[in-house]
Amino acid sequence: MKSATYINSLPAFIQESKENWLKTMINNFQQENDLPLETSQIRAWNDCGSHLLTELADLAINQPQMQIIFEYRLPYGSDRRPDVLLVDSNQVIILEFKQKKHFLNEDIDQAAAYARDLQEYHSESRKKKVTSIVVLTKNSAITTKVLNGTLGCSIDQLAATIQDVVVPGGQPIDIDTWINSNYEPLPTIVQAAQLFMKQEPLPNIRRVNSTGIPQALKRLKILTSEAKDKKKHVMALVTGVPGAGKTFLGLKYVYDICAETDKVNSVYLSGNGPLIKVLSNALGSRAFVESVHNVVNEFLTKRKNIKFNKNIMVFDEGQRAWDKERIYSRNKNKMRQPASEPTILTALSAQKLEWSVMLILVGEGQEINQGEDKGIEQWSEAIDKSKRPWDIVCPEKLGHFFAGKNVITDNNLDLNTSLRSYLASDVSRFVNYLIAGQINEAKSLSSGILEAGFNMYVTRDLETAKAYCRNRYANDRSKRYGMMASSKAYALHPYGMKPAFQPDVATWFNGAPENPKSSNQLQIVISEFDCQGLEVDMPLIGWADDLLWTPQGWLTKTKNHTQEEIHYRFNSYRVLLTRGRDGFVIFIPNEAKYNSTYQLFLNVGMKQF
Repeated sequence: MKSATYINSLPAFIQESKENWLKTMINNFQQENDLPLETSQIRAWNDCGSHLLTELADLAINQPQMQIIFEYRLPYGSDRRPDVLLVDSNQVIILEFKQKKHFLNEDIDQAAAYARDLQEYHSESRKKKVTSIVVLTKNSAITTKVLNGTLGCSIDQLAATIQDVVVPGGQPIDIDTWINSNYEPLPTIVQAAQLFMKQEPLPNIRRVNSTGIPQALKRLKILTSEAKDKKKHVMALVTGVPGAGKTFLGLKYVYDICAETDKVNSVYLSGNGPLIKVLSNALGSRAFVESVHNVVNEFLTKRKNIKFNKNIMVFDEGQRAWDKERIYSRNKNKMRQPASEPTILTALSAQKLEWSVMLILVGEGQEINQGEDKGIEQWSEAIDKSKRPWDIVCPEKLGHFFAGKNVITDNNLDLNTSLRSYLASDVSRFVNYLIAGQINEAKSLSSGILEAGFNMYVTRDLETAKAYCRNRYANDRSKRYGMMASSKAYALHPYGMKPAFQPDVATWFNGAPENPKSSNQLQIVISEFDCQGLEVDMPLIGWADDLLWTPQGWLTKTKNHTQEEIHYRFNSYRVLLTRGRDGFVIFIPNEAKYNSTYQLFLNVGMKQF
C-alpha cells in the first residue's frame, strides 16, 4: 500500500497540467489503496488542484527545494490523510481544504491533530516547524486567522498565508526517507495487546520512554528473576494516574515474561468485566487475560484440589479489589469465614507455588462499586495472613501501608505522567481539581491543555455534538468516538442518552464503524462501569442532574445520601472525563437546573459550540 497518492517537487507540480495531475491522482489512488474512490473525492481534488496551481506558483519560484505531497497516509494502521503537505529541511506545512464558507470546530481540530501527530511521532518531522492551515474553498477575502493554534484562510489568501509562515532557506530532503520515517505513537490498550499476541515488536514509543515505563518494566523483570532463583514471593505495586500506562505496562510484563522466561506462566487478572471482554475479543484468546472473580470462585469451589500454575499475576486496579464483606455475601455457602480477594490470591500463591510475583496496578480515585474502596490496606492485611513471607516493592508514597514488613521502596514504579491524551499530561489533574470544586486550580490548567491539542468542549445541543464527532473523524476508520453517561443519568433518558443494560462492550469498542452496535454509530450509550480501564478518541459525555454545580459547590443526587454513595458519584464522572485520547465533548441539557453547571465549565476554560 502506497503512503501517498502524489509526490513531486513543487516546481515540477506547477508545470503539470491539471488534467495530467488529476489523472495521476486517480490512477495512483485506485491502484495503490483499498479505499473506495468516490465522485465527491475527485470533485474535491479538482477543486483544490485548480487553486493550488495558481496559489503556489510564486512559492515554487522562491522555495524551489520544497516537495509537495498529496494524500499522505499517516502510518500505524490509520486511514488519516492530510490533503496536501509542503516539506523541506526546515518545515512541514499542512494544507487541509474544506469546500465550505465557514470554519467548523471539527475541521480546525482535525488539522491541529495532523500537526500534533507529525510533530510528536513522525521522526523526520520532529525538528521541523509544523504548521496547519485550514483553507476554505467556498469563500474569499478571509485573511489569516489563528484558530486554536491552527491557521485559517480562504483559498484566494493561501499564497499570502503561506508566505507569512514559511521558513526561508530550506534545503531539499530525501523524500523517500521522509515518507518512510519511523512513526511512533502510543498504541491503544487493544492495539498493544494485539501486537503482543502477534509477536510483533512494539514501536519505540517516545512518550512511553519519557514516562519511565521501560525502567519500571526492567525493575519488574529483575524482581522476577530473583523470585524464581531464590524461591521467593514478591508483591510489587505500580501507581499511576488514569492514562499513565499502567494497563499497558501490565500487559507487556505478562507477555514478555512468558516469551522470555522458561517454564513460567503469567496471567493478567481484572475485576473489570468490560476490559476482559474487549481484550479477549480483540485477541481472539483468553490466554493472557482472565477475570479475577473466576479465579477466586474456582479457588473457593476446589480449595486444595485447584490446579494453578501462574507464577506471575498482574492485578488490575488493585485499590478496587473486593473486600471480605462483598466476597462473603456472594459466596456464603463456600466460605467458613469472610476473606477478601487479596487474601484469597495470596493464599493461592502460597499454597500452590514455590515462588511468585504479584504485580498490583494501583489507580487513583476510580472506585465506582460498593466494596471497592478499601484500597491498599487489604493487600497489607493479606500478607499478614499469608503462611509464607512476602517481599514488598512499591513507590515511596505507598511504603507506610506496609509498615513493619520487608519493604523496598522504588519510585521507578510510580508512573506519574498521563499518556492517553498525547501532550495533555495535566488532564487528570484538571479533572481532579474540577471534581474537588477547586475551580481556580482547574482553570489555571485549561489553557495549557487546549494548547497541547486536547480538546474540551461543552454544548447544549446533542446533535451538534454528534456532528462534530462524525465530521472530525470522517473517513478514518481507526478512530473511535461514542456516547457515555453516568449510570444514574436518569434525567438524560428523554434525550436518548440512556445507558444500555449489559451492552455488547466488545463490539462497542472493537466493532467496525458501520456495525449497529459500534460506538461510532452514536446509538448505544455506555456507563462508567462499561468504560473503566478503556478509552476512545473522543467520548461524548452526557451530564445529568446526579451531579450539579451550585453556589455552594457540587450537589449530588443519591438514594441515601451516604458518604459512600457521594464518593461513587464523584468517581463516576472522574472516570467518564478521563476516557478520551483526543479530548471530550460534554452535552448538558438546555434546562434551567443545569445553567450553573454549564457556566462552570465555560468558566474553567472549556470551549462551547
